[in-house]
Amino acid sequence: MKELAKQLGKRISGVRREKKMTSEKLAYEAGISKGYLSDVENGKKLPSLKVLAELADVLGVRLRRFFETL
Repeated sequence: MKELAKQLGKRISGVRREKKMTSEKLAYEAGISKGYLSDVENGKKLPSLKVLAELADVLGVRLRRFFETL
C-alpha cells in the first residue's frame, strides 16, 4: 500500500502542477486541509475514494487519470 500511496500522490501533485494550481487552492476547493493534501501528495496517506473524486473534480480530470500509469 505504501508504494500505491506514493505513486498516487505523485500523480495528484503532477496534475495539480500541470493545472497551475497551488496546493492551498486545491485543498480549499476540495474541502480538505492543506496538511492532509500534503500528506496525500507525499505518499503518507491514502485518500478515500470520496476525496479522490473531489480532487479529480476540482482539477477537471476524470478519476481514472490518477491511476493511468500506476
